[in-house]
Amino acid sequence: MLNSKFFNSFSFIKGIFYTALFVLIFLASITYRHIKELEEIRESMLKTYEISLELEKLISYIKDAETSDRGFVLSNDSTFLEPYSNARDKVNNSFFILRKATEKDTLQQVHLNRIYNLVDRRFIYFKKEFSTRHEFQENLKTGNKIMDSLRLEVNQMIANEKRQIHNNDRIYRISKSNTPLILFSTFLISILTIVFGYVKISKNYQRILKSNRQLKIYDELSNQSQKLGSYGTWIYHISKNEFLFSENYFNLFGLNPQLAFPKIDLFRPLIVEEDREKYRKNFENGLTNENNPSITFRIKRKDTNELRYLRTKTKLITDKNGLKSLICTTRDITDDYNKALLIEERNQELEKTNMELLEFNHVASHDLQEPLRKIQTFISRLEEKETESLSENGKMYFDRIKSAASRMRILIDDLLQYSRTSRSQDIFTAVNLKLMLSNSIAELSEIILDQKADIQYPDLPVVKGIEFQLEQLFTNLISNALKYSKPGIQPVIKITSEEITASKESAIADNTNRKYLKLTFTDNGIGFEQEFAEKIFNIFQRLHSKTDYPGTGIGLAICKKIVENHKGYILAKSIPNEGSQFIVYLPL
Repeated sequence: MLNSKFFNSFSFIKGIFYTALFVLIFLASITYRHIKELEEIRESMLKTYEISLELEKLISYIKDAETSDRGFVLSNDSTFLEPYSNARDKVNNSFFILRKATEKDTLQQVHLNRIYNLVDRRFIYFKKEFSTRHEFQENLKTGNKIMDSLRLEVNQMIANEKRQIHNNDRIYRISKSNTPLILFSTFLISILTIVFGYVKISKNYQRILKSNRQLKIYDELSNQSQKLGSYGTWIYHISKNEFLFSENYFNLFGLNPQLAFPKIDLFRPLIVEEDREKYRKNFENGLTNENNPSITFRIKRKDTNELRYLRTKTKLITDKNGLKSLICTTRDITDDYNKALLIEERNQELEKTNMELLEFNHVASHDLQEPLRKIQTFISRLEEKETESLSENGKMYFDRIKSAASRMRILIDDLLQYSRTSRSQDIFTAVNLKLMLSNSIAELSEIILDQKADIQYPDLPVVKGIEFQLEQLFTNLISNALKYSKPGIQPVIKITSEEITASKESAIADNTNRKYLKLTFTDNGIGFEQEFAEKIFNIFQRLHSKTDYPGTGIGLAICKKIVENHKGYILAKSIPNEGSQFIVYLPL
């Protein structure tokens, strides 16, 4: 999972650092808050101690004033009044400190108000003069009650502060005990985050180094490929107005890539003047059109002044940041151009040859056949009227002339048939193979009856093809089986058909799922050696002498040409003296 494209991306690395930064800031804020809480607890505890101490001082000041007042009453000595005189100022100062210290504590403020009132009442009783002993005792008694109430309020405030001290102390101890854990956790998480980031950066750095090495290899491979392929490339970063040219792009123009200044204007003067405007428009169109067509232009190389033909294609691309760049591939097509000219010249020669062949066909079908017909006519007349007057040698020579003229007729007919098959441009139509087979059998009916041949065939389907050619295919294959039948044995020709898938038929060179009609012609004739299975389909190729088996050696060549015209295949299998099998595959 961690090796996936996302986890190795730069965005993921940035996410790690942003997360680490957030975690560190978050932990730092927690640590700061924790320390701040400890500081607040410490200040609260100090304030609590200060309040308790100030309350004790307040009681002490009142006691001093009380003692001073009693000493003066008993001795009438004014020296005893000095603590009493200073006590009021000290008490007021204590109240000021206490009010400031408890200003946020409503309950303590209530107690402090009560203490203030009691202290005020107590000082009133200090100022009274006594005329009788009873009055003095009453004043003393009332003063003691006030002091008791005062002590009670002070003790209540001290108790409240002690509870606060206790709570703060408990919180402080808890916080103090958690402080090492928080600091350690903060440190540990920070270290782990940094280590994780370092590991990812290290891996990415290693991957970048590896990618750089591969890029260097690919760059060198690209340079070699461009040299072998005679092409070069350049990239134009539109926003930066910057060109990057491959090394071989300079070589195409005959420039030195080490000395040349990388600007497009460096190459334009080398373009043939008539093609510069076309090149300029194509470049400008490429800046806005993603489907800019390719163009061909001519240059004169800087080093050799040689005229070369270049073909260029540009494409406008946009990266993830929305920045557009124009990339270009330029290939030297001079050799292809010259080959195209040569091919065009050869095509013209071929067309001329074809015209000559057409003239030859015309001659073969008319001019050659006309004297041949006259020869056969005179042979027929001689045979009717002059045969008896010929010597035995004359009759033998006459039979040879008659046989040669007949073979000439068959040869001319077969050549015309082969020529017609080779240059056929007929449109494919739906052909009923059963009808074509019936026509072929009807055409060969005399030979079939003469040899008492048994022809077995199923219902054949309709295929797309050229009608007269498929009929000729059946005729030639059946005729071939009849010709090479065993003497004295009834010829048996069995025709079968099935639909097959090309990829499942190892005999043909087609690995697709295309459907074919497989026609098999099996006979019980003389057969032939399997090594001649391909040779027999060549024109004028014979395995037997023309005296043993008549023919021109063109029939099976015509069959092969017909099957090829239909984008099919024809194969032959045979065992000598056991028979032959011809297999035809026609696309469906």
